[in-house]
Amino acid sequence: MEKIIGGIKRDCYPLTPAQVIHMYTLKFSPSDEVVNIGTGQYLQIDMNIAALREALNRAIERCESMRMRLWRDPETEEIWQYIMPYENQYFEYYDFSAWDEEKAHEVMSKWTSQPFDTFRGALSRIVIVSMPGGYNGYYLNVHHVCMDSASVIAFTKDVMQIYCYLMYNMPYPSPMTSYIESVKKDLEYEGSKKQQRDMAFWHAELEKSEPMYTDFTGPGRLQTMRQEKGDENIRWCVLPTKDSAGSTIVYSLDVDSTNKLIDFANEHDIPVSVVILHAIRTVLCKFNNNETDITIKDFISRRSTVLNKKCGGVRMHCLPLRTIMPIETTVLDSMKIINEQQQKVFMHADYSTMRYYYEERMKYGGDPGSNYHSVAFTYQPASAKSLVPYLKGIGFKSRWYSSGRQPQPFYVTAMHRPGDGGLNFYFGYQLESATPQEIEFLYYYTGRVLFRSIENPDKTIKEIMDMV
Repeated sequence: MEKIIGGIKRDCYPLTPAQVIHMYTLKFSPSDEVVNIGTGQYLQIDMNIAALREALNRAIERCESMRMRLWRDPETEEIWQYIMPYENQYFEYYDFSAWDEEKAHEVMSKWTSQPFDTFRGALSRIVIVSMPGGYNGYYLNVHHVCMDSASVIAFTKDVMQIYCYLMYNMPYPSPMTSYIESVKKDLEYEGSKKQQRDMAFWHAELEKSEPMYTDFTGPGRLQTMRQEKGDENIRWCVLPTKDSAGSTIVYSLDVDSTNKLIDFANEHDIPVSVVILHAIRTVLCKFNNNETDITIKDFISRRSTVLNKKCGGVRMHCLPLRTIMPIETTVLDSMKIINEQQQKVFMHADYSTMRYYYEERMKYGGDPGSNYHSVAFTYQPASAKSLVPYLKGIGFKSRWYSSGRQPQPFYVTAMHRPGDGGLNFYFGYQLESATPQEIEFLYYYTGRVLFRSIENPDKTIKEIMDMV
């Protein structure tokens, strides 16, 4: 739809359900930086700054969502998105090469904590940087309504491939796909037969018995909620989210252990994400008096097509992954049950996250903000190690920076490190919802369950819990 913005006609489009999630977060957060994504990408080479500037500009020209703007209609308050025409940019350069590395990262964390003016101007910032140890690259801060982690990885790959074309005469990367075409397909979903099938699935899920909340710290939080409400039968809980102040803790799994996990997944034809989910689920079971009904909030990238893999933007939906199984279930059967349910969730993941959780609350009668999950999870299979094959052997560092705010009370992202392919576990948390000690305790037990399960796939969940 055409709109007159600043005296210029723009082709505008409504926000997609994936974007609405972040605008909802923005609406109820006390500060706007909660939706910032800050990352750094650094190669251990003497980088040609002019060539990197050119590569970044070309990548932005090829990625429509990096040129997105938001506009709020002053009369209707409706929010629209549009794409600005490409204009060449001159990116700032900062030389941190003589600094202590952590001090440099502190500066970029502060940059990430600077909010964008959501409805007045650019929604991304790029700075070219030199880091200690001969690493050079760029820092990117982008509004979550424009990009998600999969988009950031795809953009990084495009920048690197263009840079290698400019400097080393490597093949020019294939074109990115159109973000706007992806938006149009998302908007066509409303009222479609696919939406009807997805709605039927999620409504059938809601016809099942009410789920049970299981907290990553044990049953105490649910018991407190029951006492406050004067109802011992409440099965939901409200995590404290009045203040989105938060942080991120990163734990690194060594390469040998990561390979053991991947080898097990390949041997049994089970996704790596499912092996990790089994471990988290088992820990929640153990911490909550052997509860058999466990729900984890599953983040789904929705990038199964060529269009969606390379279109940029944000396509992440987050829906419940609920499994009910007795503690006598074997490890392998547990993973098969989780995998089967996750495949169903993936199949119906186009359903609006906001719509589902509204319908869930209407069905079971929880308070606003009520949940049946305490842990949200996502797995990023791509690693920067595989982004550009002809850079193999060159040192590469990737850093994700916290804005000091978190949109979720508690989530875990498993992502492969760029240098060696080992797994990093990023625990993002709101300060009201978790402590570093609680996170360390959870990670410790999740690791023990994970590897006891891999070593004893025919043991039962109960036997694994007894081992740890």
